Amino acid sequence: MTLEATSFAGHECVRLEGEAGAVIVTTSVGPRILGLFGREDNMLAVLPGSTIERPEGAPFRLLGGHRLWAAPEVPRVTYESDDRPCVAIEVEGGVRVEAPPDGADLIKAIEVRGTDAGWTVDHEIRNGSGAQVTLAPWAITQFPLGGQVVVPSSTDAMGPQADRSLVLWPYTDPGDVRLHLAHDELRIDAAAGARRLKIGVAPSRGRVSYRRGGGVFEKHVVLDPSASYPDRGAAIQVFVCDEFCELETLGPLRQVEPGDVARHREGWIVRRAGDDG
Repeated sequence: MTLEATSFAGHECVRLEGEAGAVIVTTSVGPRILGLFGREDNMLAVLPGSTIERPEGAPFRLLGGHRLWAAPEVPRVTYESDDRPCVAIEVEGGVRVEAPPDGADLIKAIEVRGTDAGWTVDHEIRNGSGAQVTLAPWAITQFPLGGQVVVPSSTDAMGPQADRSLVLWPYTDPGDVRLHLAHDELRIDAAAGARRLKIGVAPSRGRVSYRRGGGVFEKHVVLDPSASYPDRGAAIQVFVCDEFCELETLGPLRQVEPGDVARHREGWIVRRAGDDG
């Protein structure tokens, strides 16, 4: 594993080389992962001008790549700006990038370590305030349009009781032609449409993948069946708009005491289409 300083998309960054390729983690803002390289070009979206309006202050800059938010989606907390430098520390097998407290007194950090097939990405949100807060780490990865998302949705349940749910947002049209339902999976075409599209699966296999061109990206998480998750239990979510596609995972909702930390781990696999997953 090698680590070097570099620049990417106008930001100061560190580049981590591993068996499966490279990731680029910025230290200018964040914590953010801006680049993900397998055998080909950057798999992640680059969105320098894409923003989300905030109730107060400048818009939140999406930038593309991978970011860490806090759920549930409450604008005055979730959309707090991360436009400030982070501290990068080399750790065994990777790098840790930590930001100073944001406007909601949350301290966010991401650690990235290489594996044989991809990367382990650990997310932390520390409560820097003097009061208890209820939140869940929310890991969001943005991709260019033009591919297809696959979400396994089957369970091992047997019998007459309902065993799964599809979770819809108010702007989602259940008849959207980009949605394809099968017995054991949900497929979403990542293409521009008449309206935004967001859908979640609960419970799930803890996996979601994106196939575009000759590459496949898969992220997976370990779910706690006894825990409560935001958004009606949808720990796996997909969002598509006219600019990008997002693959999202969430940790359990928990009460985080002052100084305590909520953690969430994703495993990333990067492979070529046609290779065994």
